[in-house]
Amino acid sequence: MTECEKELRFDFCQPRPLQVQFSDLELSSDAGILLARQADERLQLSSGLSNCIKEWRDRAKITHSLSQLVSQRVYQLIGGYEDANDSNILRHDPIYKIACGRLPKAAQNELASQPTITRLENRVSHRDNSRIRRFFVDKFIASYEHPPAEVVLDIDGWDAPTHGHQQLSCFHGYYGHSMYYPVLINEATSSYPLVLQLRAGNSHPGKGVAALLRWLFWRLRRAWPQVRIVLRADSGFSLPELVRLCERSGVGYVMGYRGNAVLERKIQPLLEQARVVACLNGEGKARLFEDVYYAAATWAEPRRVVMKAEWLPKGPNPRFVVTNLELPPQVLYDQFYVQRGAASEHPIKELKLGLKAQRLSCQQFVANQFRLLLTQAAYLLMLSLRQAANGTPLAKAQVGRLRAVLIKTAARVRVSARRILVELAAYCPAADEMRLIAQRLLVAQPWVLT
Repeated sequence: MTECEKELRFDFCQPRPLQVQFSDLELSSDAGILLARQADERLQLSSGLSNCIKEWRDRAKITHSLSQLVSQRVYQLIGGYEDANDSNILRHDPIYKIACGRLPKAAQNELASQPTITRLENRVSHRDNSRIRRFFVDKFIASYEHPPAEVVLDIDGWDAPTHGHQQLSCFHGYYGHSMYYPVLINEATSSYPLVLQLRAGNSHPGKGVAALLRWLFWRLRRAWPQVRIVLRADSGFSLPELVRLCERSGVGYVMGYRGNAVLERKIQPLLEQARVVACLNGEGKARLFEDVYYAAATWAEPRRVVMKAEWLPKGPNPRFVVTNLELPPQVLYDQFYVQRGAASEHPIKELKLGLKAQRLSCQQFVANQFRLLLTQAAYLLMLSLRQAANGTPLAKAQVGRLRAVLIKTAARVRVSARRILVELAAYCPAADEMRLIAQRLLVAQPWVLT
């Protein structure tokens, strides 16, 4: 960069002449990556993921270990750099070098470039991805000091638009564009992402889910034989095979169910009562709940269906939920089923908007699945930072807010023979929160659940 290129020119009036230029100092705008590195040190996510990948390179010619490549890619996602192309610039950043275990000053210690990162993504196999999936579930099990009495699982999918010729990228009639159709299974209380699976774009919401759930139920029950598992899902997952799977596995379920002519007849008297109540209370709206036992043509036996008869100023709004739980109808709907929205849709929102989980631009389907798993690791590290921020204004912050406040922090890096000194800005807005989070990550392991 020449001298003229280093300077930014402004012409607004100041008491003294204003000169703005790029510094020659070792500076970084992402000092908060060190917090993510500390969380990674406790969770051992990057090293765990790299141990699941079979090395394909000549060990005598390796410059960047698998652990460094994985950690570099995960930290870049946390910093808001979702493309492999960003590695060409960030490989020189002193903070990312420190986070990946390299000295900032040494020229030969540059991180991996885009071609190296891309080779990693395209050499990962289906078997590697399966090992990584098992790793995340085993990490969740190990996060409990004592076996839990109950685990509530939420499952939901979302559209990931595609704009190229990726394998299994298909047009979906409901969403109206070419896409992938990933599915997320997470634990309701902590939002821990247990399974993040990529699927073809023309999939039904429940396609391929039975095998995932069967494996996940087995994995949890093998670790905790007495645990009570409950699955929550919207109507797209209330397929006969999923309902049967839950019943045969001894799993509780609460699933939305699409109405049909039979259920519409059953709920009609309750809707009429709701209309009368709405007229009498002067508010123009009312809700009533009831349950019936109903047997669809594809069911071998009747099952309990909770009906919500809601009357709004615009008219009736009936809803149906199929379940094997024995809670009262209104309690089951209001205090359990509707919580699914916050527990499953908010993590998906954070994955999509905060970590760009829909950035699946590799040609190979397996490579895009690996990208999703890297995003899953980045999300876990951000959740660890949020957990460590308990009691601060960042305790409920979303990923974008955590990045803006914690990660995007300016720092100066100086290296001497004795130490590496990272100097943060004197007017850092989140200085107190960063001190507290760093202290908690240092003295206690995050994600130890009780």
